[in-house]
Amino acid sequence: MKGARKAMTRTAPTAVFPVLALLLVFNFADQSLQSPLVNPLLADFFGRTTDIVPLGWVAFAFTLLSAIATIAAGLLADHVSRLRLCLAGSLTYGLIGVLSVLIPHGRAGFTVFFLARALAGVGIGLIIPSVFALASDLVSSGRRSTAFGVLSVAMLAGRMAGFIAGGALGSQWRSAYAVIGAINLALAAVLASRREPARGIQEPELRDAILAGAVYRFRWTRKDAAALRAAPSNAWLIFNFLDVIPGSIVLFMIFKYMKDVHNMEAVSVSAAVIGVFIAGAAGALVFGRVGDIWFRRDRRAKVWTALLCNTVPAVFMIPFLASRVWIPAGAGVGEAFAVPGAIGLVAWIAAAMFINQGVNPNWYGTLTDVNLPEHRAAMISFASVMDMVGNALGPLCASYLASKFGLRTAMAGVLAFWVFNIFLWLPILSHIRRDLDRVHTILSDRAAAMNAERKDGKNSHGTDACSL
Repeated sequence: MKGARKAMTRTAPTAVFPVLALLLVFNFADQSLQSPLVNPLLADFFGRTTDIVPLGWVAFAFTLLSAIATIAAGLLADHVSRLRLCLAGSLTYGLIGVLSVLIPHGRAGFTVFFLARALAGVGIGLIIPSVFALASDLVSSGRRSTAFGVLSVAMLAGRMAGFIAGGALGSQWRSAYAVIGAINLALAAVLASRREPARGIQEPELRDAILAGAVYRFRWTRKDAAALRAAPSNAWLIFNFLDVIPGSIVLFMIFKYMKDVHNMEAVSVSAAVIGVFIAGAAGALVFGRVGDIWFRRDRRAKVWTALLCNTVPAVFMIPFLASRVWIPAGAGVGEAFAVPGAIGLVAWIAAAMFINQGVNPNWYGTLTDVNLPEHRAAMISFASVMDMVGNALGPLCASYLASKFGLRTAMAGVLAFWVFNIFLWLPILSHIRRDLDRVHTILSDRAAAMNAERKDGKNSHGTDACSL
């Protein structure tokens, strides 16, 4: 009976996963608020909306400090409690959000806002590596891509929630930040009551040893940097930030492209974007599950799935770019989509996003599979920072292409990046089996050593020296 209770303590997730998913929803909602609030913020602080450079600096400081905090969290998560890192992050940006109601008007208010968002960036940066490292110990290896698909949906839902909240509250921007902040504080309170899973508990090589009372004591050290190079897949997975550029270009260009090329008003584009987001969320769930099921028969399955999800969307972009649909001036949402070809236009881009969002869960799943438990948070943090680079480069590249060659050419850049990205996935196919074998061998050896240590501790002291 005592052993059964001990096993329950080590394996029960105590509803941590749903809290982590909600944490990502409102983490990304907080990040997405500034975009729809640009004009209200400028009017409040400067009395005009013509010069957006000050808010550009806010976004720069936020992103920079978020990137630094992400790297720090990735390294710390392998030494300290990952739940506490999540708690620290959510408390930080949650409290800042609530206190936004106290930010004054005028230029002095802008200074306070700048400092507040910079500090919020630190809190937000603590979340991603901690959440995904925790998720890898909450879900079995055969269901990780499915779980990461759920987390991908949470991130998409958060972006949409931020856009909606910012657009709905408008000039009451302080309330928008306060509402999101209050929800984050509530999630932090729930998170504080949860238990952290044992490291490595979901690895099939380690599970029996941990359930028997052994502890996975291995942690990140400076020597591990060389060990990471022993898994060639890591470099291709981390530096493949090009796979986020197509999506960032679509989000950046979609309103202007649909207005200038198809004369579709913002309200109709917003309705289309909601449909595209829903399609993307469905794709993350579907192809995450596909990767897991296929993985049971082929250990390269997650890589193949990600590769196909990067390749096939290019096919759907061709009719989208070729469309010559023109919406009559002043048409409402119903009238706009009644125009022949309008629904098809949105369906093409929605289909592209549906398939492309299958990359994310399989990318996270592969990155988790080829790294040891103590390396995962660090590797996810490095990869997340590279994704920030990709999200920054996408709009920059698109803006230059649009200014020199026009909007159609800029949107065609999405097609080019998807095609080029194929060549960055191909090397992983040749490395993945060897990298998975390496992790399996190391974990099997460690499980044997952990069992030996546990038995020696019992024999020497009459108690389990390795118990949790």
